[in-house]
Amino acid sequence: MNPSSVASESAMDDDRAHPNPNASRFPVEVCENIIDKLYSLFVIERVEDSRALHRCALVCRAWRVRSQRNLFYSVVLRDLPALQKFSAVLDNAPHLCEYVYELTLTGRTLHTTASPLSLLPIALHGKLPKLQEVTINRVREDEVWDSTASELESAKSLQYLPLHPRFALYFSAFTTVSRLHIFDLTFGHFNEMARMINSLPALRILHCVGVRCVTLGPLPFNMKPRAGGINAPATPFAPNLQELYLYGTDIRCARRLVSACGPHLRELRVAMPSFHDPEMVLPGDPTTEHTVDVDLSLCTTLERLDIGLDPELATNGQSLEKLEAMLNSWDSKLPLQVAYLQPDYEQDFTRQGFADLLATVGRVMEELLQDSSAPPSADAEVGEQGRRWDIYVDLHDWEVWRDWWWTHVQKCFPTLAKSHGIWMNFNPPPLAGYKWKDSDASPPMLTTNT
Repeated sequence: MNPSSVASESAMDDDRAHPNPNASRFPVEVCENIIDKLYSLFVIERVEDSRALHRCALVCRAWRVRSQRNLFYSVVLRDLPALQKFSAVLDNAPHLCEYVYELTLTGRTLHTTASPLSLLPIALHGKLPKLQEVTINRVREDEVWDSTASELESAKSLQYLPLHPRFALYFSAFTTVSRLHIFDLTFGHFNEMARMINSLPALRILHCVGVRCVTLGPLPFNMKPRAGGINAPATPFAPNLQELYLYGTDIRCARRLVSACGPHLRELRVAMPSFHDPEMVLPGDPTTEHTVDVDLSLCTTLERLDIGLDPELATNGQSLEKLEAMLNSWDSKLPLQVAYLQPDYEQDFTRQGFADLLATVGRVMEELLQDSSAPPSADAEVGEQGRRWDIYVDLHDWEVWRDWWWTHVQKCFPTLAKSHGIWMNFNPPPLAGYKWKDSDASPPMLTTNT
């Protein structure tokens, strides 16, 4: 739902959507199934879907209910006026409060004096009893996909989010939110980011992509471990968090989050090599050099580790050593450990370039398995405790490339291929950003030995 959809109350909170007998010759059930397809996991498409749903709601009464329900299921707000209008719509039509499950705050005003984020939990306090997901996405100046202009985009630009000192307290009123996604945001202090995350009592999934902190600062009290690795406070940090995704987030922030949440994490996604923010203000005391970027020793219940691979990993020997150290620190109590490998961004690679990087990573991972206390068996089991490794390679490409990719994946992991410990997830590119540098090339002819 965008500002124009909020402003046009005829589609939202009354019955002035007029019947049109020529609107469609299809049964209404067919139209409703089409309307249901106007939903996406991607913010870029979600904005367009909300505009389309708004138009559908104005076609006729037969389309209005389904369009309205879907429009309010995933609400998109771009600025402060949109937030205020949305709040007014809910006041005028309280039944719509039950429709809202996802809320996206996007646009170019988040890092300005007109930022709507601090007012979000106040304006919507008590109005969203079924809210499950919050997405906060700042549109950067160099991004062109969002062409909708806001009347507040001329507001004074700021270096970081202008959060109210008691924002975390107000944000904690969203007691049903289990998923939080934050993209391209800059916090003034790491403690502000930690308080936002910890304020949501039901939070299970956290995405941090391109998140920065101007100042790292001391470790927050509720993230400090005891000697035995158990959090010092009676209530641990984000106690229900099970899935953590960290891409483009400074490694020092990532390390803190993994350490605090490790004992109850089920899934973790990181990128290699790790991102070091050169502009972050660090504590005055000298920092200790870490041989492991992400220490998984506390992640004893971790079931799945996703690793996004960047082209720099192929030329940075130190990063390969840190990748090996991270995997070596993974001492899960579970019998099966699953690692997923995928390109951080496909557009940064040619297909052959990523296949070559996979070969390098494959050598590192297979050497690690061979150096374990017991070599892989026919069932891909390693170690004295019978732990088993499965490696998945996630790829987005056209179907004509499937065989080419599978041949290379098996060559990159020959030992695991023999023991059926290597797998490939293959899907078509969902967006333009998933296309390879040589996306228009045709696959070479595979040769077979006779």
